[in-house]
Amino acid sequence: MIKHQIFMIVAGLLCGSFLFGSFLPRIIKKIDVTELAEDHNPGTANAMKYAGVPVGVLCLIGDILKGALPVHCAIRMGLATGSLFPLIMSAPVFGHAYSLFHHGKGGKAIAVSFGVLIGLLPLNTELLALLCFLYILNSALKIRPHTRRTRITFLSFLAGATVLMLAKRLSVEFWLGVILLSGVVIRKNSVKQQNFEEKEKIDKIEEIVY
Repeated sequence: MIKHQIFMIVAGLLCGSFLFGSFLPRIIKKIDVTELAEDHNPGTANAMKYAGVPVGVLCLIGDILKGALPVHCAIRMGLATGSLFPLIMSAPVFGHAYSLFHHGKGGKAIAVSFGVLIGLLPLNTELLALLCFLYILNSALKIRPHTRRTRITFLSFLAGATVLMLAKRLSVEFWLGVILLSGVVIRKNSVKQQNFEEKEKIDKIEEIVY
C-alpha cells in the first residue's frame, strides 16, 4: 500500500511538472508565452492570449487531465483512504507550480486544481461544485486583480471544505488534500506576485506615456 501511494505521488509530481502552457505554444506556434506575457506565467490564459484559442483549449485540457488522471488512478487502486492520499491529491498541483522540468518554475496551478477535484468524481462531488461556485461568485463580484480573486476563492474554498469535514460530508484525507493544494495555489498567487503584476502594468503605461 505505501509503495503504491509513493508511486502515485511521484507520478502526480511528474504529470504536474509537464507544462502544457509552455510546451504546446512552442511546438505549434513557435512562441514562448513566458517571454511574451507580463506575468511570465506558463498557464492556460496566457497560452490562449498569445497562441490562440485552439492552443489555449488544448493547454486547458492537458492541465485538467494531468490533475485528474493521477488522482482517479489512485482512487481506482484503493488508495483514497490511505494516509498519503493528501499528498497524492496535491502532487500534480505542486508539480505544476514548481515544475521539476523547468528548474522549479511553473504556473499558478488553478486549472490543475480543478483537474484534481474532477479526479475525485464520483467519489466526491461537493468539492468541485464548491470551487466552481466560488469562482463564478468572485468573478461576478469583479474582484481584481485575478491574483487577489484567486486567493480569496481558495481561502473560501478551504473554509467550505472545513465545514464539510466537520459535518462529516468530507473525509479527513480529502480535507488535508484540500489544505495542501489550496496552500500551493495561494502561495503562487501571493501578494508579492500581485504587486509584481501591478508594477509591470504601471511600467508599461509609463512606457506608452513617455
